Amino acid sequence: MDFSLPVHTTYKDIRSDDYFSGQCPLCGSTRLTIRTSRIRELLDLGSTSEKVIVRLDVVTFRCKKCTGQFTPEHPLYPPKYEYSRAIIEYALTRFHYHNASGKVIARDLTVLHNVPVSEATVYSWLKRHSPAFLKVKLANQPAQVPKHIKAITIDGSYVDLGKEIIGKKKHAESFSVTKLEDGRYLLMWWE
Repeated sequence: MDFSLPVHTTYKDIRSDDYFSGQCPLCGSTRLTIRTSRIRELLDLGSTSEKVIVRLDVVTFRCKKCTGQFTPEHPLYPPKYEYSRAIIEYALTRFHYHNASGKVIARDLTVLHNVPVSEATVYSWLKRHSPAFLKVKLANQPAQVPKHIKAITIDGSYVDLGKEIIGKKKHAESFSVTKLEDGRYLLMWWE
């Protein structure tokens, strides 16, 4: 197998009528005119051999009946983001379900999915979207709601997700890390 092939770029074109019903959200009329139109490019999850770029048709409509103006939003490509919702959910899932740090998530997105994203951007997503993400995920699986959430990373990274996720912080009076003979680490702390 030849692993020296270059990464190829795939463009995914999405027209406005693919995600918009054609009705004014203000009055329900179908008598619309296009006010402005542009193509918005966003990164989406790819693979090690494929970079995926979405070209989203963003249209601002004007209703002839009520004279209102609106721009429909695609549910998978949030406005004001240069990344797809799938990438943001990937980061949130890796952090909350696999204990991956922002540094590891950014590295994996770059290496495995051809999505160059900074560690700071990943942490901004975690801070902004974690409360809503956890609320939905834990509501679907109430038995998995942890009694206490305590987090530490050993790869040198740190993030403060605030009181919304972990509640009020308590200082540990003593904390120790011991490397065991088999290479695992034993963490102990007293409160």
